[in-house]
Amino acid sequence: MIYEQCLRPISGHGLGRIYLIRALNDFVTSRLKWVAQVQGHKMFLDPRDHLNLFSNGIYEPFETEIVKTEIRKGDIVLDIGANIGYYTLIFANLVGPEGKVFAFEPDARNFALLEKNVEANGYHNVILVNKAVSNKNGKIRLYLSDDIGDHRTYDPGDGRKFGEIEAIRLDDYFMQGSSRVNFIKMDIQGAEWDAIQGMNLLLQKNKDLKVITEFSPKLLRISGIRPEDYLRLLINHDLKLYHADERVQKIEPVNIAEPLEKWMPSNRSYTNLLCIR
Repeated sequence: MIYEQCLRPISGHGLGRIYLIRALNDFVTSRLKWVAQVQGHKMFLDPRDHLNLFSNGIYEPFETEIVKTEIRKGDIVLDIGANIGYYTLIFANLVGPEGKVFAFEPDARNFALLEKNVEANGYHNVILVNKAVSNKNGKIRLYLSDDIGDHRTYDPGDGRKFGEIEAIRLDDYFMQGSSRVNFIKMDIQGAEWDAIQGMNLLLQKNKDLKVITEFSPKLLRISGIRPEDYLRLLINHDLKLYHADERVQKIEPVNIAEPLEKWMPSNRSYTNLLCIR
């Protein structure tokens, strides 16, 4: 925190682009112990901390309050795109020992921190799955970003490197044993269409299911999906769509006839949808 405060006066003045300062930043952050108290949990963070958890202690405040309202003790929750575990830990606390959280995260570096964070907080009701949720099983490419929250399972066309990862269809993953699911959180950078296509049976079986999904028209288009088609796909699964408007802290019914960009906050290209039966 002291280091962060020291850098603040020079940020925004062009100095951050100077090689020496950037090198110093990389050197110091690689040696700092990035641990923070986040929503009542001890969290080990990536030095780049794209969620700003080290300084803010919370991510997506309105959405965080929504999940705290919607999830009950004993629920089965899926965290698709768990990253380093911000929501996973909140879910694990909310569902309690009688509930269960399945956390899916394909990136090895994120997964290592996710595993460490679950262990550090003593949760035994979390099943960790080092795979991407998609519409097929087997090897797929993960296109990597310097921002640990922006890896993609499709080629974004910006020349980034990629590695091979394992993918799973949820209909196959839950084929054995119980397929009861109460709540799904999904944040997978425009690959939500593929994930939904791989969980058709799961969605049909769970009549009281609630879903909170990131919605980015920009990323959906880059992935080859029309944003309107993604909304219709959710509606075709008998889900009523509500816009979780962070700007005014309200949940409003979605009207797909409206311009999609109208929903987006001015400082980002995505929002979140709450989908309820």
